[in-house]
Amino acid sequence: MLLTALVQYSRGTLILNLPRDRYDLALKLDSIGITKKFWDKLRIADDEDNEFSVKLFGENDIGKHLSLIFTENDTIFDVNKTLQILENSIEEIRDDLEMNIVHDQYDTPAELIADIERMTDEVGRFTENFYFPLIGNMDEDDGYGQYEVDNSLLQCYEWDIRDLLQKEQDLDGTDMKDFFFDDDNLQKKMVSCKWDIVDRNDTLYGKVDIRLKEPITAEEKEVLREWIIGQNADGLGESLEQRPIETEDGDLYVSMWNGGADYFVYDEDEMNDYLAQQQGGGISQ
Repeated sequence: MLLTALVQYSRGTLILNLPRDRYDLALKLDSIGITKKFWDKLRIADDEDNEFSVKLFGENDIGKHLSLIFTENDTIFDVNKTLQILENSIEEIRDDLEMNIVHDQYDTPAELIADIERMTDEVGRFTENFYFPLIGNMDEDDGYGQYEVDNSLLQCYEWDIRDLLQKEQDLDGTDMKDFFFDDDNLQKKMVSCKWDIVDRNDTLYGKVDIRLKEPITAEEKEVLREWIIGQNADGLGESLEQRPIETEDGDLYVSMWNGGADYFVYDEDEMNDYLAQQQGGGISQ
């Protein structure tokens, strides 16, 4: 527990320890009649005349100083997510983070999160990148089902796809490395793991950026490759492929896996070779 939230509403009062699972938070709020349509009103404010009131309390020095960075611009869900990111930060940066919080080095949650990312990147001095094809399917909602779209259309919605990926990975303030259980020694080397997209040679590809404390072996690289394939095949959190992107032509669904013989997950060198062969006409797409 990092903070305590006192939530007051005409139908009842809640005292909540934060952070907590977002589904549990939603259930607790629903128990006093605060359904999803009211969530945006649950902003941090000490005004009891409002229909909703959310106050934060810190039980120790870190909590007391941490509570100061949240304002009426932040909802209780923003607070919870920020605290989850802080709680899930890697051990190597915890002491520095706590010192910065106690000395009021952060004015906003965004500054705190940005510093966590910066400090994490500094610990992860080694990187591994993997690339794979993207598939887009459009649903015109006309009863005829979905059809696959060209990669050029995916490029038109690059920012929307990236935003979708970011939101999917940010749901619980966790990092995708926290879902890697395939090799204990390799897991200890991992600092962060993020899914993204990148334009290479005028084609949009999926990409995984992995930061590590130490270099990995060839065998460990293959373990990572198989894990990424598994995550992609499951839909990255088992829901990304079901999340539509609204477009003028219909709902666009993006997948990072397909069962075709030409599917790949390439490391940096393999991807460069692949692109070179494409440019040379050795591979048709």
